Amino acid sequence: MKTKTFLLLCLFLGIGLTQLSAQTLNKGSVLAVSSYATIVLNPDVTMNQYVDWCIKRYIPEFEKAYPGVKMFLMTGDRGEKKYQIGMIWYFESVAVRDKYWPVENDTTMSAAAKAAGEKLTKEIGKEASKYVIGGSERIFTDWIIK
Repeated sequence: MKTKTFLLLCLFLGIGLTQLSAQTLNKGSVLAVSSYATIVLNPDVTMNQYVDWCIKRYIPEFEKAYPGVKMFLMTGDRGEKKYQIGMIWYFESVAVRDKYWPVENDTTMSAAAKAAGEKLTKEIGKEASKYVIGGSERIFTDWIIK
């Protein structure tokens, strides 16, 4: 019985350690930090409903459509951006970022970004229109992890 308990404990620790290591930032990866001044929601949608939808639906579909990219939603708690929404996009490398957005501030999409965007729109495009009418200018900076 002690052996089974020990093995079970080792299994849980192994799974836990695997999950912890997946949360590290790697050298050479890129963090794109974005903030949005305003998000225009549909009249019957609260900000909490929108945030919940982003976390449960939009972000998982985004990550499926854009392999090599993780996305995290942020809400301002203090300071200049208090009560505003932001996103962190984690690219595994500069090459992954450049695969989708090769030129800074260029409105021309790469073939990979166009295909990923079409896949994302197909999955949740109509659903998104239930929550948000429009957004505002995105202010961003890409940071390379050294």
